[in-house]
Amino acid sequence: MKHYYRSFILISLVLGNFVFCQMRPGSQRGKEVIRQYGFSIYSVADEKSDSIRVLSYLSIPNHVLQFIKTANGFAAEYEATITLKKKKGNQVGRRNWSNTLRTKDYLESTSKKIITIHYHEFKIAPGDYTISAEILDKDSNDSGLQNKELKYTKHKGEIALYTPFFLDYLAGNWGLENNEIPMFSSMSGEKIARTSIFVSGKIKPGPYILEVSVTNSKKKELWKKSFQAKSENEYFHERILIPDEVAKQGLRKKVDIILTQGKDKKSEAVILSLTRSGISSTINDIAQAVENMRYILQDDEWKKLSKAKDTEKEVLFLEYWESRDPTPETSENEVMNEYFSRVNYSNGSFKSYLPGWKTDMGMIYILFGPPDDLEIYNDPLSRLYSQRWHYYRINKYFDFIDENGFGDYRLKTPFFRGRN
Repeated sequence: MKHYYRSFILISLVLGNFVFCQMRPGSQRGKEVIRQYGFSIYSVADEKSDSIRVLSYLSIPNHVLQFIKTANGFAAEYEATITLKKKKGNQVGRRNWSNTLRTKDYLESTSKKIITIHYHEFKIAPGDYTISAEILDKDSNDSGLQNKELKYTKHKGEIALYTPFFLDYLAGNWGLENNEIPMFSSMSGEKIARTSIFVSGKIKPGPYILEVSVTNSKKKELWKKSFQAKSENEYFHERILIPDEVAKQGLRKKVDIILTQGKDKKSEAVILSLTRSGISSTINDIAQAVENMRYILQDDEWKKLSKAKDTEKEVLFLEYWESRDPTPETSENEVMNEYFSRVNYSNGSFKSYLPGWKTDMGMIYILFGPPDDLEIYNDPLSRLYSQRWHYYRINKYFDFIDENGFGDYRLKTPFFRGRN
């Protein structure tokens, strides 16, 4: 039985990218399907006023939409909306798009790499806001809504430092210099020739200092530099290059920025992650990735990987996944990508005092993917909250019970693969 489950887990990872299907009406299937679109927000100092420029981007991969067969290929039609509101007030601005995408073949219609980007800019005064993005798939009527809080009250006053971000390059006008666009998710890949960080803020006319430091995941300082500058304006925009040998050390680094002008100091930080060939882009740290693998590793594999030194751990990690790559002739390892995308989803979706991947729901989701069917029972009067996940492929279901109503669902019957 143990080998049967291991075989099924491998098969499910190869198939990958399942979505919740055949769900009951209360399970909100549409929101689950469409949720995978990207919604990114960046703030920039305005050159002409003391307003904050809010740059908003919707990135919609083809695979989140339902394409319909046409005479010349496939087509998908959707509507997208970005809305900005004051935290406790009226709507500030709104932008709507209606779009039809066309592809020549089925593979393009299901591609994660073909992405449509919508950009819009708002100008606002310092304060607290809520910005939301909604997408409606007009063929399936599935929809998804994302909300983000913009806490800009702290930027009131003469001195302000906005959260820095990394730059990518894509033909077009995206609110910065020509062909510049924020690097979504602060994830640098091999296509980026140089790592450049964009820093902006409000200042008083005169000299100011920017201090930049880069530390690795173990808090060791890799690089530090101070930049002295002078401005005749009440704002600044700076593009700072991080040396290549620093940017490419390890997979995850923290970049701290300190703005100093007179006695005033402001600080912000951002994480820089590096994508490396053969390693899933959702992995930020090899040691943590090995920890995430405990559900699928045999005891001897776990002991060998977890106790290896840092320099040896990455080699063993790659060897493990290379031996399970269903398409070794390509640069993508679909099994690895699927596994760690499930880890990433679990961390963001399952609430508990533990990280999402360590919860019972996270464990089952990582091992088997989304269920084929989902039953939800919520009864606030009796404080009974439960879910049953059906997996018809293995003729099995899992019952989860939340005994306190806080979203901490536990398996009613423990599953032996979860505690290796």
